[in-house]
Amino acid sequence: MAWIEDFTNEFAKYFDTPDEHLEAVGYFAAGTALANRVFVKSPDEVMTNVYLVLCSPPGWYHKSAPTRNAIRMLRPILGPKEVIPSNPSVEALGKIIPELCHGGIGHGVMVYDEFRSFLTHVRKEYAAPVASLVMEKLERGIPVQFARKKEGGVEIDTIPEGFILSFIASANTPWLLENLRQSDISGGMLSRFLLIEAHEQTRNYELPPPIDDAALRQLGAALQNIRTNYSAQEFMFTGSAARLYSEIYRDIRKKAFEHGHPEYPSLISRAPLYLKKLSLIRAAIEVRGDNKIRAEDVEAASLVIFHAIQASTEIMDEAIATDGIYGKNLVCVRKIIMANERIRKGRLLQLTHLKMRDLDEVLVSLFEQGLIEYERSKDGVFVVWKEPQANGVESGAGETV
Repeated sequence: MAWIEDFTNEFAKYFDTPDEHLEAVGYFAAGTALANRVFVKSPDEVMTNVYLVLCSPPGWYHKSAPTRNAIRMLRPILGPKEVIPSNPSVEALGKIIPELCHGGIGHGVMVYDEFRSFLTHVRKEYAAPVASLVMEKLERGIPVQFARKKEGGVEIDTIPEGFILSFIASANTPWLLENLRQSDISGGMLSRFLLIEAHEQTRNYELPPPIDDAALRQLGAALQNIRTNYSAQEFMFTGSAARLYSEIYRDIRKKAFEHGHPEYPSLISRAPLYLKKLSLIRAAIEVRGDNKIRAEDVEAASLVIFHAIQASTEIMDEAIATDGIYGKNLVCVRKIIMANERIRKGRLLQLTHLKMRDLDEVLVSLFEQGLIEYERSKDGVFVVWKEPQANGVESGAGETV
């Protein structure tokens, strides 16, 4: 039995948190412990850091409690400063991350009881650069430079390529619908998170038993043993695993463009990346004595990915129905352009009764999705509908036989 099943079964004794949340936290914990110790090249290094958001209706789901205890289990495994304080400033990150790198630790983890706390923080003017760091650079291991004022000049700390961040937070579905902006989707922010939503509980504990600290230590010790087996080791997909991954990839892409809402493909665009990550985690924790990702690893990981895609679909559909985060402007403009195939931008403005800046925001989103293109002539600017291309196939990821 894999470590994640042991984790889920043990935590199910104390928390009536839905099973899909516990399993996702198990993947997060294992990926955090492995950090950059294992990777798969596809096309460059894909490592095990996970950006996870547990989502549910408010109350009764107890999402934060198992997360806190998973972090408690991880603390003896991680470096002393690897758990980064919530709501950090750029200056704080510029101090913490270089210290982690100089100490030979190429990983950090952020924990938020509420996802709203993170969004509120990064949307403040003074904290805006934190969003760029956390969401774009540290998640992908992109090199970063921090400049610090020193007496007599400025000192530059360069964070080497490969420093990665793990992230976990909880959110209530109604809040998510009401407070996310259209740009959070079209800009790709929400797609960076593995969104696991739960609607039902399989257990109900009025007075749950106390947590068995010995069992928690045993889980941590097992994960520590797994971690020590690896040091910057590359995993590769077997032939059958690569074929299964490609089949799932094609299915995800096809259904993304069949959904109908222009923002939906962007929302789930990283599902294949997370399929790689979870398959890698699954293969690594099995400790089989080789560095191969097998078809059964991809199959097990795909169950979590399909659940995340379903959650994203339901949230998107609910948002459209309730005129929530996306509004109806995107759908309206998209339908008009599709029906006309080619329409003057001025005429589009007349038909939609939008302000120019609002129309431009919608058109930018459609353009980024590859759904429209512009034609300029002496008669003005025309918007032309492009049929989405859903037949692209990603090449096998490091395929071996």
